[in-house]
Amino acid sequence: MNQVDLFAPAVTPQPPSSGELVHLPRRPKRRSRPHLRVATERSARTRSEPRGPLGVVAQVRLALRPGSRLAFALGVLLGGFVPIATFQISHTELTAGELWLQPAAYFVAGGLLFSAVTMYRWGTLAFTQRAKALGFVVLLEGTMVTCHTRWLALAALGYLAAINGVATACNLARTTE
Repeated sequence: MNQVDLFAPAVTPQPPSSGELVHLPRRPKRRSRPHLRVATERSARTRSEPRGPLGVVAQVRLALRPGSRLAFALGVLLGGFVPIATFQISHTELTAGELWLQPAAYFVAGGLLFSAVTMYRWGTLAFTQRAKALGFVVLLEGTMVTCHTRWLALAALGYLAAINGVATACNLARTTE
């Protein structure tokens, strides 16, 4: 290891003579980052071309790919929290009284609206029929909020948390590309 004397007089470099070779230091090679490499490998598409909606399987693949781990973690936290909070509030905070007088009922309504939009989009992609998609949304959301069979309500909660989490992760992953 070379030690540098901080108190030594500074040496000014002399310009090379006309016949002397000059060795310039090489720049270190730039290593591409994995997320940049993925962006260059996708199909050649112009920026003005609109992106269509991804199918259900493509959304899961995008959310779970190695370059989208942070987006997946944030998506599960952001998108999955809403159904969990809605489930808990609807089963523990609401009473049998008038719903419009209970602030918790408005939280449940907001959570159901948040989740229903995503569930309807996934339902139309998965079932290709809007009527089936609407039935899917009503059944899952209604089962989660009103069902007294605990395992069935928890199964609906699992579906809703997973789908909302993956959909949010996919949105986050697509915005980082």
